[in-house]
Amino acid sequence: MESTTMDEIVHRVSNVAEEVGASVCFGAPVERDGHTLIPVARVSFGYGMGFGRGTGSARRPSGNGMSGDEGGEGEGGGGGGGGSSTPVAVIDITAADVRIEPITDSTRIAMSGIVLAAWSTFWLLWTVRTLARQSAKIRRLQIEKGLAG
Repeated sequence: MESTTMDEIVHRVSNVAEEVGASVCFGAPVERDGHTLIPVARVSFGYGMGFGRGTGSARRPSGNGMSGDEGGEGEGGGGGGGGSSTPVAVIDITAADVRIEPITDSTRIAMSGIVLAAWSTFWLLWTVRTLARQSAKIRRLQIEKGLAG
């Protein structure tokens, strides 16, 4: 059972290079009114695997302050993967011209602006707070000197 699963995983991972090609990034052409449109996407994927094994025992402190023995053998294994596809352009082919129309992701642009504004606001408020604390510390020291002197 274990060998079959491992063989299947290795087989699938080794076939990724054959399955990923230009057809993944370029969609099927669509013809309309003398135009041939080809969708273009940015495609990314990743995968990972992990296995483990352990034997023996270790002395570890338990919750009541006494040392406890943990023993036995361990096993492990895992894997996962994922991918994404984002449209980036459309190639428009006519008898007279070939044009590439980029697709602008307005949500990504808006989110980038919001993150930049939040980051700038954070550092501005952090600086104002630090200056206010430093000013209060200096005033406090001046008052203490005036009372002691």
